[in-house]
Amino acid sequence: MSTQSPYETHLGTNIAFTAHEHVRVDIVNLVADAKADIADLDLSIERLETSLAAAKKERDETIAFRDAHLALFSPIHQLPAEVLLEIFHLTFEKPYNVLASSRSGPWLLGKVCRRWRQVAWSCPSLW
Repeated sequence: MSTQSPYETHLGTNIAFTAHEHVRVDIVNLVADAKADIADLDLSIERLETSLAAAKKERDETIAFRDAHLALFSPIHQLPAEVLLEIFHLTFEKPYNVLASSRSGPWLLGKVCRRWRQVAWSCPSLW
């Protein structure tokens, strides 16, 4: 639809518009065409928004996939268990009461990942 109107000089004015019946019918048809064009544009926008949402979801999943694989190269995964245990020992305040809280100490370390859980829970000196 063209946004150019044959009645451009009358738009946005306070002048009383008196027109013959054929002009009124022409204006009614212009408004009806504009409504149909708006409905078509709304449908196009809805389709584009749906497509955009799907693309964003796929992008987020691809980022998560990439990040999960990059994490495999993290230096923490290369540390020997002995070095990891030494770090664990340095994180606790002495004396540590293992029964005091499941949100600290070896219990907390065990929530990080499977390897940390195996290392922390298999070391009697942490308990």
